[in-house]
Amino acid sequence: MRNGGKAAGGQAVAALLAAAFMQLLDVGIVNVAVPTIQASLGASFAGLESIVAGYQVAFAVTLLPAARLGDRYGRRRLFLVGVAAFAVFSALAGAAATTGMLVVARILSGVAAGAMFPQVISIIQAGFDTRSRRRLFGLYGTTIGVATVAGPLIGGLLIRADLAHLSWRLIFYVNVPIGIYALAAGAASLPESRGGEGGLDLAGGILSALGTAMLVMGLLLGHQLGWPGWLKAELAASPVVLALFWLQQRRRRRGGGSALISERLSASSGFGTGVVLFLVVFLGVAPFFFALSIFLQEGNSFSPLMAGVASAPFAIGTAAASLGTTRARLHSRKLMALGLVLLAGSMALLIFELGRVKGQMSLAALVPPLALAGIGLGLFIGPASATTLEEVPVEEAGSASGVITTVQQVGGALGVALISLVFFTFFAANGSAAARAELPSVTAQLHSLSIPQGFVSEGESAFVTCITDRAAQKDVSRLPQSCLIIGGAIEQAPIPSALKTKLISLLLADGNSAVGRDFVQSLRETLGYEIVVFAGAILVLLLAPRARRGPVLSELPDEATPGL
Repeated sequence: MRNGGKAAGGQAVAALLAAAFMQLLDVGIVNVAVPTIQASLGASFAGLESIVAGYQVAFAVTLLPAARLGDRYGRRRLFLVGVAAFAVFSALAGAAATTGMLVVARILSGVAAGAMFPQVISIIQAGFDTRSRRRLFGLYGTTIGVATVAGPLIGGLLIRADLAHLSWRLIFYVNVPIGIYALAAGAASLPESRGGEGGLDLAGGILSALGTAMLVMGLLLGHQLGWPGWLKAELAASPVVLALFWLQQRRRRRGGGSALISERLSASSGFGTGVVLFLVVFLGVAPFFFALSIFLQEGNSFSPLMAGVASAPFAIGTAAASLGTTRARLHSRKLMALGLVLLAGSMALLIFELGRVKGQMSLAALVPPLALAGIGLGLFIGPASATTLEEVPVEEAGSASGVITTVQQVGGALGVALISLVFFTFFAANGSAAARAELPSVTAQLHSLSIPQGFVSEGESAFVTCITDRAAQKDVSRLPQSCLIIGGAIEQAPIPSALKTKLISLLLADGNSAVGRDFVQSLRETLGYEIVVFAGAILVLLLAPRARRGPVLSELPDEATPGL
């Protein structure tokens, strides 16, 4: 590490990765606790949305301005302030007595995370030499993979443990010791660095924050709110605001002022290509786990904890592959291409495995495709980060890290919105076919109970209507009115009470089987979206201009790695 010895370097790396892990963990860990929080605080549906989306929007809008502030006032300083604030606001979230208090604490946590997170990449870029940076980005990729998947798993374990009867509050309190460690280790080992001289771009900060907030909030809340008119108008206006931001940046640069996105960044073809690659890849990665989680919990009867366990092969694959890139003899571009091919291939393998499902999908069947997907992301993320920042001057590290992280957030939010549209469109379209495929079982069971033929015909028609209506509604976990009518009709039927109970139980089982069948088919079709996205990323990589071939890691002299 520049300006530091080996001990300081190792401690500095630990501080940076602990902070990154803490923020990434916090994104996934909350989703598991939503039902428990609702029961504990009596939160409304809008309150729950604000708890989740408030953090993500605050994080996204803070990234770019905070990255530039780090360049001006010191990356180490802003990193430490962000870490300290994140720990404090996490503690406040854990102590929240009302939904409103929790929402405010989550928004403030998002701002603190947005101040802290871009400094991680900036400090790596500014504080470490070329070989060390490549190795660190491999470790950074490992952290991303492990933290993203570990969130739901750790959240489920903490809630189940219920230590000191703290329940969901533990998922926020767990950030406090991690934050204290990152703060102490960072204060003791991280050197200060600055860059990007000039005044503050207040207008640019306001426009970027406003445009990003409008876009990300609209994409995150669209499906849950049913795409109301005001939200559509907000989404339509967001590109206009972002275009105004881009024009304002050009005008400011031409006038000699300090802009959030500098001239050298906007003119760098390597940086531009990397940003596009990150945008496209995150259009696929984040929404994949969104769709998979819905399938496993709603369609495959997994608990949140089991869904987290099912995702473990992905984390293991990502960690192993990311660490492997630090020693690989392949050039970064080849590693990235191989990673994207494996990501696309893992989706094809999962489609194949889903085609073999009879009833419930097993954990064993998920291991090969998820491990392959993890290896693919691990091979991509580290080399892509290093290559994207390869031509970025040290003084522009903050601006570059802010752009990259913002693009990842926007790509993930846009991907979730798109895959929600794709998945639930398929789910609604497949509902009738799934119900009719289950009809032979329904008919046989009705006959086995000696139900009159006229009632059997009515029951078959009502069953198809029920499943079709359930597939078309926004919350597929709830029974629509047409399903409740079946229960009422059975209660009024002139048959023995014991037979009524048995009939309702059988129809519920057949209904769940039909819904599960719909989930399997809809996920298979939706994964075609993932293959298209990763194929698009491969195309971007192939069409991108080739930079001058740098040395692979094994060609660099050992003297080039102080501090690691």
